[in-house]
Amino acid sequence: MIDITEKHGTERVNPFTAVWLQTRKAARFVIEEKSTGFAIMLIMLSGIGSGLMGMQSSGGGAGMAGWQIFLLTIILGPVVGFASAAFLSALYLLVGKLFNGTATYIEMFKAVAVSMIPYVWIAPILLAWATLAPATYFADPLAETSTGEGWGTLIVLGTLSFILSIWGIIIQSKAIGEAHRFSSWKGFATVLIPAIVIGVVIVVVIILFVMLFAAAL
Repeated sequence: MIDITEKHGTERVNPFTAVWLQTRKAARFVIEEKSTGFAIMLIMLSGIGSGLMGMQSSGGGAGMAGWQIFLLTIILGPVVGFASAAFLSALYLLVGKLFNGTATYIEMFKAVAVSMIPYVWIAPILLAWATLAPATYFADPLAETSTGEGWGTLIVLGTLSFILSIWGIIIQSKAIGEAHRFSSWKGFATVLIPAIVIGVVIVVVIILFVMLFAAAL
């Protein structure tokens, strides 16, 4: 496969809007022109959105009052988001070196911050919904499909989640590729390889745990 690397000079763009269709330009602008503090701000804001999505999918906030959800996401979301970004930056930096990537840790950290901008967009919407109407936010549409009432919500949420997940991977691949100064395909591989390795490790650990538990009975 021919490896074509996108090249362009640093162009002033609005990273909050350019990230959707001009990801590499947004990543390069943040890497070259923005401070590490700006990247930290992006990551901490995105942590609120990603945390709320995780709570909704797991039902972790069910039964909580609106003000409790607000405080939990405002306090823990940014902390978890920063820790995750710091870990992923180191991981993508190391894996990218296998493809002759040239990024530094700070450059990769900024690229990861750019890839998380979509969560900054959805954070205010999800936070308002979860705090003002937690009962509907954490409602399980699957539980209502048997009565025919949950299908509309299930289809809408499922479609939006699928689109956001796919587009998020594309954005992440492009941002990492720009930081390492190689193609977006290599950026995708840099994301995919750790995900596969971590997935295999988790499966192996679960299997070993089940086997040990069964042997102890």
